[in-house]
Amino acid sequence: MIDQTLRASRLLALPFLCAALAGCGSSSSSSGQPSTMQSIGNVLMFQSTKPPPPDQLPKDEDDPVTCPEVIVADGGAAIRAQSGQDSGGLRHQISITNVARECTPTGNGGFRLKVGVEGRILLGPAGSPGSYGATLTTTVSRGTTVVARRAARVGGTIPAGQGGVDFSHVEDGIVVPPGQSDVEIIVGLGQGGAVTPARSRRR
Repeated sequence: MIDQTLRASRLLALPFLCAALAGCGSSSSSSGQPSTMQSIGNVLMFQSTKPPPPDQLPKDEDDPVTCPEVIVADGGAAIRAQSGQDSGGLRHQISITNVARECTPTGNGGFRLKVGVEGRILLGPAGSPGSYGATLTTTVSRGTTVVARRAARVGGTIPAGQGGVDFSHVEDGIVVPPGQSDVEIIVGLGQGGAVTPARSRRR
């Protein structure tokens, strides 16, 4: 499971977020293949969807850097497109379901950082098949200094007959310099909407 993979690779998984909607699905795979959630942790740490044998896994005691946890920004865990005030007017919801990170020491307390985010797009009662997206912002700070601030478009296409789809994104190459102040990693979703709704494509 992903929590075992992330503990072994110094990654952190947040609890699953799926506010006010059902049918989010399970992260397990009956075929025995790695789930989407397992795969992103493996890609972050091992550059492969499958981890190496257990005797080749890195050991926490070999790494002097304490890798800070990833924080989901207040109000940034999910965004909704709504028509009307009641639940029946919900068109779609895009939410963060899982986060992970990897820190590679560069010396004197500095490190290179990867941040992975998984999410899910769900159609509401008023929704229709199509492509949906949002802006994912990743901000890394050491004390009061912003080390990196990156924005990326995330999303996916929900085909007809399906209620939702997963997405994943990895920010790589973030260099955190040495320092005494604490490092903070914050991710959050900004406004996004239907990019190419199915009904528009039929015109």
